[in-house]
Amino acid sequence: MYNPLVKDPSSLTDDELQQKISALQKKYITASRLSSQTLLVQLQQSITMYVDEQQKRSREKLRQMQQQSKEDGKDLGDLINVQ
Repeated sequence: MYNPLVKDPSSLTDDELQQKISALQKKYITASRLSSQTLLVQLQQSITMYVDEQQKRSREKLRQMQQQSKEDGKDLGDLINVQ
């Protein structure tokens, strides 16, 4: 989900991304008291976009760590024999 009015999340650092998510969540809580459904939907879409980017980065880091472990021989794949 991409919102053209929101800064591209892929251009942010991990810390900036986390700060953006926190700030938007605070705004969402404040906006929820106003009963403006349109505003809440827009904020939720922005939060979702940033969280999706954060999850994508986490999955990529995990994949890289698993690949590195496999290349370094720290993988337990051949050590456990299940029959």
